[in-house]
Amino acid sequence: MLKHRLYCLPLLLVLVFSVQADNSDSRLYSVHFTTPGVSDTESAVRDYFCRVVKSARVSIDGAFFKIDSPEVIVSLAEQAAKGVRVRIVTDDSQTSTEVIRHLKSKGVAVEVDGRSSFMHNKFMIVDSAYVWTGSTNVTTNGFTKNNNNSILIKSPELAVIYGYEFREMFEFGVYSNRKEQTFFPLPDNHYYVKIGETHINCYFSPDDDIERILLKRILKAKTSVAVMAFSFTSDSIGEALLTVHKKGIKVSAIFESRGAGSKYSEYAKLKAAGVRVMRDKNSMAMHHKVIIIDGETVIAGSYNFSKNAAKRNDENILIIKNKKIAELYEQEFVRLYD
Repeated sequence: MLKHRLYCLPLLLVLVFSVQADNSDSRLYSVHFTTPGVSDTESAVRDYFCRVVKSARVSIDGAFFKIDSPEVIVSLAEQAAKGVRVRIVTDDSQTSTEVIRHLKSKGVAVEVDGRSSFMHNKFMIVDSAYVWTGSTNVTTNGFTKNNNNSILIKSPELAVIYGYEFREMFEFGVYSNRKEQTFFPLPDNHYYVKIGETHINCYFSPDDDIERILLKRILKAKTSVAVMAFSFTSDSIGEALLTVHKKGIKVSAIFESRGAGSKYSEYAKLKAAGVRVMRDKNSMAMHHKVIIIDGETVIAGSYNFSKNAAKRNDENILIIKNKKIAELYEQEFVRLYD
């Protein structure tokens, strides 16, 4: 089922009013999982995403690896027609020239990354106050056929951080940027925000050496590490999981089935060492890129656990310390594992 709970509200405007009335953490975010093959909820994440787009009053800035969802394209075009500033960055190898031409004809400003490596982000900033991110491509398959996760967070501070990354790509055409080349003076909190009692760290690849950050987090695990991985070929992360496994920490992982059979995959190595691993059963794709640590910290975003994600592609992750959010991701893990 779609993990809405009480804090996943049907309209973004309702979310705004709830924040004003109740400042608890649970009113500041909503977590979403796609449900391929479940007819009554299969399009729920897509429909919610479109409602978020339609709730914008001032601006929408989106960095989308691929766009082909007709419903999203219509929603973006309608908002531009209403005078909302809509700006999109996408990857030229993934989004068709027809879609790009159509969006531009409707008043949407579109910039494309023409490099051989990917602009692999899937994030959106709405009205400089809300950030949507996760593994979900804004495509028909991404919303309805593949297993994906997304989170919507109300935080102007987080929106500023994502805004810097977006502007470098959209305004200057700078991709795979390193910190020493940053065009803008970064805010003091450019890695961290606190929303109520929720701690959030935000990182971009290859700028921030995400693999090093993930290794540190995994090696500090005290009780458990659970992984859902579309692509998992990083030897370093595989070795880190083996290290904590040997310490008696519960390690388990779900691999996208097709990738698990690759000679570069960490699947066979972990399985041979006695780690609880399985291949997913989705005939399309299990597209998550998630690590859950100690039942209280979630690492999620566009970042696959691979060399290309670490060194070449534009990626983003959030590291969220919040037990309620972690519980939702654990429920998705259990649902797919079982």
